[in-house]
Amino acid sequence: MGQPFEFYSETGIRIWTGIKADNLKSLLEAVRTVRGSAIFYHMHHSLFRRHFTAADYMNDFARWVLLNQSQEVLAEKLASIDPWEYNTVREVREVLMDYLDRYIGEGERFQRVPAGSEFFFLEQRSALFPTGLVAANLKEFFSCLQYASCSTFFFHLVEARLRLGRKSNDFSEWLGNSLGESELAQRIASISPYQYNLWGIREKVLSLVGERLADAS
Repeated sequence: MGQPFEFYSETGIRIWTGIKADNLKSLLEAVRTVRGSAIFYHMHHSLFRRHFTAADYMNDFARWVLLNQSQEVLAEKLASIDPWEYNTVREVREVLMDYLDRYIGEGERFQRVPAGSEFFFLEQRSALFPTGLVAANLKEFFSCLQYASCSTFFFHLVEARLRLGRKSNDFSEWLGNSLGESELAQRIASISPYQYNLWGIREKVLSLVGERLADAS
């Protein structure tokens, strides 16, 4: 038996980077130069703003291109980017730049939006804290999951991928390495947050762990 699993969560504030875009060309230039933390915020933290359904145009870039530039084709392309397929923010940035560059290169003129409708690049400044939830076995893990917030799930499932530098997460790493639950670990690792919202992800993980407990009893 390995170390117990400690559940963490985070809280934070949004900060404007000082960079904004008023048309597609300035959006491309900003995506090229802005800090990676801003790309992460607009691609990943948009999950917190999807409350009930896995709506189209889920990331902030795609939503702005659709609503403020009326470019539905490009919005669909940007919305199709699944950050879950990549291990680094740099890779996601390159895909964003490629779609924008190719679309702009078609030669159309894109109007500037009015003041106040620009794309404002934000970052999340977060503070991490222990939740007090600790699990030493699968039954305790399931119990803790029922009390864990969506912020906890975001930290351990989404942010963990960048921290670990591979297509895994904290839950799967612990389940596989400490409990020997390799199949359950893989099933949780295969859940894409971009097919659900955070509430749906939470229910999916609870369902998988609950099923495994039932099978083991």
